[in-house]
Amino acid sequence: MAHKLFTIKNRSTFVMVRNEGHFIKGKNINLQILHNQNLEKSIGVGYTATKKIGNAVKRNKAKRIMRELARKIIINGKINSYYVLIAKSSLLDEKFNNLLAELKEKLND
Repeated sequence: MAHKLFTIKNRSTFVMVRNEGHFIKGKNINLQILHNQNLEKSIGVGYTATKKIGNAVKRNKAKRIMRELARKIIINGKINSYYVLIAKSSLLDEKFNNLLAELKEKLND
């Protein structure tokens, strides 16, 4: 069943997920997850692409890719959870189907 996704906007929420959640390291995407929050049956998703990725064009492309991954995979994740996707520079060179498979694998761990 698909749930409501919302985008994390506040820095304080990103910091809370970093400090209290757990970190999953991937080849192209790192993932931070924090479960059991009172979110009224919704899923919070945040996207991070640092300057290590490249210029603004590359960072924006990485965020667009991560948003589409969230729409396809994280929407079926655990409700009342926060997810933060952190792009790595290899994300831009990888095929989308491989990214989908990687994210599915990391969420099932």
